[in-house]
Amino acid sequence: MHALSQWKTYSIYFALALPVAAAGPALVVDRGLPQANLNNSTGYRSNIRWSSYESGFLGDDFTVGAAGESWVIDSIRVWTVPGVHGRDPENLGDSFQDVRLYFGDTKGGLSPVMTGLLKAGSSEPSNANIKISDATAAGGHFYEDFGSNLRVWQIDFTQLNLAVEGGAKYRFGTFGLGRPMGRAAKTNAWFNVATNAELAGVKQDGADGEMLVFTSGGKFENVFDGKGAGWDKSSDINVQVFAHRVDAGQ
Repeated sequence: MHALSQWKTYSIYFALALPVAAAGPALVVDRGLPQANLNNSTGYRSNIRWSSYESGFLGDDFTVGAAGESWVIDSIRVWTVPGVHGRDPENLGDSFQDVRLYFGDTKGGLSPVMTGLLKAGSSEPSNANIKISDATAAGGHFYEDFGSNLRVWQIDFTQLNLAVEGGAKYRFGTFGLGRPMGRAAKTNAWFNVATNAELAGVKQDGADGEMLVFTSGGKFENVFDGKGAGWDKSSDINVQVFAHRVDAGQ
């Protein structure tokens, strides 16, 4: 009887010492694709795409939860439009050799946390934790580029297991190494889909009209505002973050 009482006491203590986690990943940052004022026909479009071309890549930031909380990011979703000059590739691998997710806090640069190789003629990366799909085939809108309708590709980086502090700002960026464009010396540029929050028609969590410029090695260079730099308004990179909360028991 005495031994049984000791076991019950130990079991209760051990359970309280373990972290208390949410039931599963939830959409905690929703800055998804816009649903209003799309493309040029609307007269004042909300959607845009940006590239840093061969000088590095563009990124942005987001905040998960509130101060004092602990979270684990399970997956990050972004979108890209690879087509250019009226050419719309059948597969993402036709334009890029790989796809990468960079991540970090505001104290330093970004580091690649997930990478997958791509083969020409395929949209299936070598890393099974990266899911690539044609968002337009699933009922999404095409991206209009100077009169040409181009596919929008969705990329889900899953099983990330990134521990973050609630209320703190974190930076991210996605990039793909472009394949050569025919006989030209240039390679396909990686474009990030972005949106003007006021015209999006849906929530744009954490939108502040600013993006971030990084070197190819992930070093932060400067803040970038698209207004007056090729477009007539500010924008933020579209991103959705799925995470679960993990807090120590009281």
